Amino acid sequence: MKKITISTILATVIMTTSLNAGSVGGFGGSLESTQWLRFGAETADRANAYTKQLQQYAMQMQQYQQQVQQYVNQFQSYKMMLENIGKLPQQQWDQFSQSVLKLKDAVNFGEGINFAASSYNNDFGKLFKGYDQYLASAKNGSLNFGDTYKQLNKSTRDTVNGALKSLGLQALDMENDEGTMRQLQNLSTSAAGQKAAIQAANEIALHQTHTLKKLQQTIMTQANMQGEYMAKQNEEKELQDAAFDAFKSNVVLPDNTDDKPMP
Repeated sequence: MKKITISTILATVIMTTSLNAGSVGGFGGSLESTQWLRFGAETADRANAYTKQLQQYAMQMQQYQQQVQQYVNQFQSYKMMLENIGKLPQQQWDQFSQSVLKLKDAVNFGEGINFAASSYNNDFGKLFKGYDQYLASAKNGSLNFGDTYKQLNKSTRDTVNGALKSLGLQALDMENDEGTMRQLQNLSTSAAGQKAAIQAANEIALHQTHTLKKLQQTIMTQANMQGEYMAKQNEEKELQDAAFDAFKSNVVLPDNTDDKPMP
């Protein structure tokens, strides 16, 4: 799952960068109705690619939610064990440390998908100028994906920083796996250190389950709204094509068969 996640996010960044360049340079940053008629097929392919990728993200979110919930259950079990025996044996502490590394990956995954989905939202708005107005009128104007992603990202960072601060640590101290394992090993020397580490990890895991769920809901809503907007654009285009075809079929061309040749 980790390999899939890294490749997916990397592909997203590359794809979004290229699409941004194309949308700004090729379309002047937006598509008006006349431009839609000219670039409709290419733009529709891009928009459909956004929707499919967002749906894939949402499925991955659900998998990570289940995984993080397992960490919550595990951390709470260790907390109860500490209360009974005073200090975790080395084997259980090693298992806890491995779960913390995987939890850190889940947090990083959420942040990466947050960034990717936000980039998709921004670029979709550049491709379709009318999308912002369409989104603003939806559900009484309560949808703002950009703000939601920013709030979720800030909430996650605040929670992680707050939990690490309670351990006398900073995010930089646990930036990589080696640094994380080193800090956890230092905390394992005492029952108080183990308890503090488990509480901090449990706080982060609980928060991440809610964050991933909210992120999944936001991404699915974004995919649905973009799909609805594309359906609306396709319907309008079909009506325009039908009207044009009807106009052509009703045009009566002059009959010049009886005209005498010019002298």
